[in-house]
Amino acid sequence: MRTMVLLHGWGASGAIWRRQETAFAGDVRVLAPTIPAWDAGWLAGYLRDLPLKDCLLVGWSLGGMVLLEALASLAEKPAGLVLVAVAAAFCRRPDHPWGREAAVVRAMRRALASDSRGVLMEFAGQCLAPGEKAFQEEAAACFDPETPVAHLAQGLDYLQEKDLRSLLPGMLGRVGIIQGEGDAIVLPAQGRFLERRIHGARLFLMPAAGHLPFLTQAEGFNQILRKLLRE
Repeated sequence: MRTMVLLHGWGASGAIWRRQETAFAGDVRVLAPTIPAWDAGWLAGYLRDLPLKDCLLVGWSLGGMVLLEALASLAEKPAGLVLVAVAAAFCRRPDHPWGREAAVVRAMRRALASDSRGVLMEFAGQCLAPGEKAFQEEAAACFDPETPVAHLAQGLDYLQEKDLRSLLPGMLGRVGIIQGEGDAIVLPAQGRFLERRIHGARLFLMPAAGHLPFLTQAEGFNQILRKLLRE
């Protein structure tokens, strides 16, 4: 594979992948776009301009969900797909009990109007597992307080409304799932669900990692990516 595409999640930008951009710069072409809209149509258009057969696509959290939806609309599939802390359905449903309560997402959305920075900083703290508090300042810097409120609200609406479970059996090719065992945003059970529903997928559990394993356990995370790139 010649190209690795890194897709960020809610409240962040492409800059969140700086450790991976540095680590892989001499090995492959690394693309880390800042997503302008939480829209599968935009992402599908972006991917159509790439040689997908030579690409490893990496999607984190909300970015991974939008990536799943975009890939479902494309005839060409990537050489490899990595889902990092991704939920097929972010919010809880009667037959999917591992999601967050929709009321939590609605409360975040309401609070954006008066204190979007506070919402982002609270979320940044929740992204860390109990043993990762040393990364608190760095985690906070990953989330941009200048992100337009409309963009943040659009992302929360996507998380609340989307249920991508029906798309999972159609995800063909090499699929890796990276999940922090201490993730309180996307529970490890979500990663296990993806592994069961995507044929041939492999789950890589990272002990004691929270929702930002590419930051807090960058060396181990990058080793998994290298393994998938070699394959």
